[in-house]
Amino acid sequence: MRKTILSIIGSVLIIALSFLLYKKMASSKKAPKKNTEKSLQSVVVKKVVNSSLPIEIKSTGSILAKNRAVLYSEVQGVFQATSTLFKAGVRYNKGQVLIRINQAEFGASVKSQRIAFKSLITSLLADIQFDYPNELQTWKNYEASISANRNLPQLPKVIDTKLANYLSVKNVNSTYYTIKNLETRLNKYTITAPFSGVLVETNVTPGSLVSPGQKLGEFIQPGVYELELNVNASLKDFLKVGRKVTLWNTDHTSNYTGTLTRINAQVDRASQTVQVFVQVNSSQLNEGEYLEAQIEAEQVEGVTEIERNLVIDQDYVFIVENNRLKKVQISTIHSNENTLIVKGLKDNTELIALPVPGGYDGMKITIRK
Repeated sequence: MRKTILSIIGSVLIIALSFLLYKKMASSKKAPKKNTEKSLQSVVVKKVVNSSLPIEIKSTGSILAKNRAVLYSEVQGVFQATSTLFKAGVRYNKGQVLIRINQAEFGASVKSQRIAFKSLITSLLADIQFDYPNELQTWKNYEASISANRNLPQLPKVIDTKLANYLSVKNVNSTYYTIKNLETRLNKYTITAPFSGVLVETNVTPGSLVSPGQKLGEFIQPGVYELELNVNASLKDFLKVGRKVTLWNTDHTSNYTGTLTRINAQVDRASQTVQVFVQVNSSQLNEGEYLEAQIEAEQVEGVTEIERNLVIDQDYVFIVENNRLKKVQISTIHSNENTLIVKGLKDNTELIALPVPGGYDGMKITIRK
């Protein structure tokens, strides 16, 4: 019994001592100091140096033949075969017959009109002999030169007013010009090549009936092409006719040199671009090929080139002023693939060289060397 009491008393003492020791230790423990200092964002900057920079305009487009003839019929008849096939890819020399339409009926009518005109002139020779003897030989020679198979020769020049009136009364002039009009129409039954080139499109075959206004095909001169490009209207003032243009094919295995030949004065309302045309001469190119163009335009003064990823809110960048970020507006002169040529930054300004995540106007920063 005595041992049990002593054991209980000892346990109580041990618990009491443990509690006192815990209280003492807890009271002597100090709370850790809170770190109230906020770490500053470090940034990389570069000095702005404005200078004169060339504007390089890059664009792509397909080439078209500069010399092109779209063939239409102005008369009606049956399309006739010639010694050369009327097929796409066939080459013709300048002056060679491209298209021949049957003209038998109309041609016979024109011959009849020529013969009637010759008879008219013959009937006038007797009057001319007595009234205008000095002009007789001239009109005899003219009458002899008229043939049913050839275009009418030009009328003799008449100085005598009375003779001119006499010929007018006899309908010589009106008949002559009526026949000349028919001869012009007769020539439209045959279409010849205006230059040496190749057919790229055909819409008729021999034996088919051709109607007025019907498209017959297209004829181009290979080797001389134009590349149409659309350029931002704001760059129009930097372009000049005669500038050299570097061209590449799509896989950059071949390059060519072209010349800026035309600049359209109209700005497209939807895209705010202008059309420019580059001429390139090469026998290795074919119509319809896509080419990439780089135009060396005028130099721009007082600009600097910056990376695209530095621009915020479309036309602002961050600079450093008094160890704080400052948001300043810029004016973009030209956009390259990865960079921008801009105005609005003063020389020696400390421009942020790398984007600052979460950066804002007035943010305190440190400059990282």
